[in-house]
This record gives sequence, C-alpha cells and structure tokens, in this order.
Amino acid sequence: MRSFGSHILIAAALAVASPVFAKDTTIIELRSGDGGRSVGIISASEEVEASGPAAITVGDDGTIYILDQNNGRVLAIDAERSQAEPEILPLPENATPEDLAVVHNELYLWSDGVVPLERSTEADGRSQTLRAVDGGDADDYTRSVFASMGSVPPGPLNSIVYEIGRSTSRPAPRPPVIQYVPSRGLGDIVAEVSAANDKAEILLRRSSSEENFLSLPLTAEGRIGTVELLDIDTTGRPYALVELVPADQPERTGMLVVRFTPNGVIDRVYDLPIDPGTVFSRRFVAIGPRGDVLYLKSQESRAQVLRLDGRDPGRKLAVARPAKPLVAGKPGKTPKVAIVPKSRSDVIERAIGFETLNWLVTSTAYGKDPGPGCINMNRLRRPIYLIGKRGQTVKGVPYCWGCKTRLEDFMDGVEKGQTAGNVCTKSAPQTNILGVDCSGFVSDAWGLKMHVSTRAIPGITKRVSDPWSMRPGDALNKPGSHVLLFMRFTDDRKVEVMEASPNACKGRVCRNTYSLGSLLMRGYQPVRFKGLDG
Repeated sequence: MRSFGSHILIAAALAVASPVFAKDTTIIELRSGDGGRSVGIISASEEVEASGPAAITVGDDGTIYILDQNNGRVLAIDAERSQAEPEILPLPENATPEDLAVVHNELYLWSDGVVPLERSTEADGRSQTLRAVDGGDADDYTRSVFASMGSVPPGPLNSIVYEIGRSTSRPAPRPPVIQYVPSRGLGDIVAEVSAANDKAEILLRRSSSEENFLSLPLTAEGRIGTVELLDIDTTGRPYALVELVPADQPERTGMLVVRFTPNGVIDRVYDLPIDPGTVFSRRFVAIGPRGDVLYLKSQESRAQVLRLDGRDPGRKLAVARPAKPLVAGKPGKTPKVAIVPKSRSDVIERAIGFETLNWLVTSTAYGKDPGPGCINMNRLRRPIYLIGKRGQTVKGVPYCWGCKTRLEDFMDGVEKGQTAGNVCTKSAPQTNILGVDCSGFVSDAWGLKMHVSTRAIPGITKRVSDPWSMRPGDALNKPGSHVLLFMRFTDDRKVEVMEASPNACKGRVCRNTYSLGSLLMRGYQPVRFKGLDG
C-alpha cells in the first residue's frame, strides 16, 4: 500500500478564574458547494439536521485530509500552502463513508467497518483517485483510532437488556478502557484509561512492554466523561480529548484537548468551540505532527479548519467558555395523545425491531431506476442503503421524510406494492411511501399512535436533569432538528443511540455511537417519555 506521507504521578488540572478566550486561527475556509475549495453541505430542514464534511485527519507530513462525503471525495490540503487549491481525491465508487483517519501514515475509511485506501492513477496519467484495497486488514491500532470518535460496530443487543435490568439500582463502576494509539512521537502506545466522577488517569506503556512509563492524571470541577488519548507529537507531548459533563450543571458541558509535557504535566488546554449551530462531524479534531490542534468547524454556509490557540492550565479541569444556549424557535403545540404506560423493555424491543427487520426489496418497493431526484438536493429519493438492492434482502426499516409507518404495517405495505424510503428532506412529505423519519421512529417506539414532532416532544416528556442518569428508552431531543433514542452508555462513556437518519444511517434506522458532550453542546436535551415506568 502506498504511503500518504512524503516522505511520575503529577496531579493535573485546568480552571481559569478570569478566562482569556483563545485567539484561534482560521487556516482553511471552504464554502458550500462542489467546486475545488468547497465541501458538500446539505442544509437543515424541519426534523432534519444539516450534513457537512464528516472528518478531518492529518498525515505524517502535515497534509490535512477532509472527508467530503456529500461530494464523494477527499480533499488533501498542504498545511504549509493552505490557501492553494486542494488536491481532489474521488472516493471509491459506491462508497458510503462515515469517517476517515490516517493510521501509520496510511489512509483508512470507515464504511460499516474499516476500509484501507490507496492512491490510484487515472487513465489520463495525472489525476489521482482513491481505491479500496482488497483483503486489507485492520489491526488493533486502526480500530482504536476509529473507536475514539465513535466509529464502532454496534454493541450486542443483550447488553442493552442487561442495562435495563440493572439501571434501577446504583450504576456499576465502569471498567478501565484500553486504547491503542499509533503515536508519531513514541511509536505504538497502549493507554489504559480509568475514570470515576471528577478524576481520571491515563497510564501509558509501549506496545513491546508490560511496564507503564508515564501517568497522565486529570482532576476536574465536574464529572469527566469520555477520555481519549489522541496522539503524542514528535517532541513527546501527549494530547488527550477530555469530555466534561457535570451532573448538576449540564450548561457547563465542554470538550477539551489537554496537552501534557513529556513528563506528564498539563501545560496547555484547548476548548473546542462546539455550539448548537455546529454541523455534525464524526472526526472533528486532529493533532498535527508538530502539535497543532486542528478543529473542523462546519456550519450551514461554510466549513473551516481552525488552529486552536489554547490557554494556560489552572488548578482543576473546567470549561472556560460555557455552552451557548439552544435557540429553538417556536415550540410545537402539546399534542393530545393517549399516553399508555410502557415498560422500557417494550420500548427497546420495538426499537430493535425497526433496526433488525429483514425484508425483500421488491421491484415496486424499489421503484424506478435510477429513480427520481430530490428538489434542490444533489441526491436520489432512494436511501443509500437500498441502491442496487432490488431483489435482495436488506436489514432495517428505511428513512422516509415525514413518515411514521408502524412496524406491523411495513411488510404489509411492501406486499401491497408501496414504495419504500424517501430522503428528499427539502420536499413536501409523501404519505404513500413506507418508512419513518426520526420523530416518527421514536413516536412508534414509545407506542404512540400519532406522529409527535421534535418540537412537540417536550410536551410529552420531562427533562432529565442529570444526563448520566439516562436509561434505555429515554431520548436526546433537539427541538426542530432531530431526536435520538437512548440505548445505553458504552464502557468508554459514550452514548449508543438508535435513530432514523437520511445521512448517519445511510437512510434507515440504525444504531450509532456519539460523545455525550458533543450532543449536549449542539443543543440536544435528555428527556424521558412520561409514559415510561420510571
């Protein structure tokens, strides 16, 4: 495979009595579009989040790679000539990418699993494209790099059932998490991360040794969530992504990159500027070879790569910039629904039915080929996961804009010749198409006969004041935008959710894993359906 490059225990902390905000530098600016200095951004609409570039990663020579999945390509940008035209690398045909990462100076894609990539020269002998490498294998380090940002296979379903059974009692202590980090400065590193409440510790050892050579302790003013060792730069300085989600002050939620000296003392802190207007990116932060902290900031009109300036550490880990409050627009009218009490097991079992349903894609369910396009959108009406699957069996109920097809009615509709799936979120909803949108799915999982929108969900739920007390069957709702059904906390303190999405799920109901802090900072609210049993 071709290379993509050219070539002890000290208490730690961070708090600022009078915070001085960082002077972050914009090094790359990309407008919305499909030109050379552009990225594909699908703007938001009612009940649908915006979709922008999914990932930023950096090669050993400092080249910045941006996954522009909505345009089916990767942009490669020379960090020393960031204003020059990017090199455009088309993705493999029929790729459905969700994440991108450089590991051991090779480029990998995440598309329902790890896909190794290599450059391939086009017929003109000049331009380059990206080709998937057949038989490529992913080692522990590659899988761990993807897992750090939530790109992982869904957890076993029986663990969710276990969570329901034990969530009425005091939560069990979380086990230590092992991370495999292909660092640039010290080679392959194994990190053992332990966290409990306001303290965490990262123990480092070399892959060839069983002895720890460095401890990176953290102490915070509030609860520490996920902790990920991102890299060790060429001068030996470790960088960790740290999530702070205080149980009693969710408005103080923040995500930080913490830089340590080579002997384990925190010497710099970088606040990630995530807010409700931030368009979701799976891999939103990357560390350059010389220690630059790069943040991919996407909005509906443009995307930027920021070089974060950071701030000096204080005594305890804390957030310098409080999260901006969500400006949600006009709330929906509280619906008059018959709230029949439901057990959490009932909700989760029904949700699992939407994800695991196997069904034959008939000619009528598939529709015409290539199918109608979407108004004001560069996509077909057909969900991505159904493309080319006529006459084949697929898994999962399709996404349908504005729809709420009951699980029991879906197969009946297929047998009657109805079309399945519609991801045209800029058009008027079509009632004769089978599937569910985000709120339609959650409404059905909660056993509601009517379709309750994300704006109306606050009227049938109560806020969960402590996000860490969420239980299977609760939800993370962003009024007017999107809703996620909460399934469980993972061992590394991320949240596993189930959602119906035209983008994140390739146009179906699926499970995904996200950082809790990034969701809260983007305006999601933990809520509990009033009909649930506790």
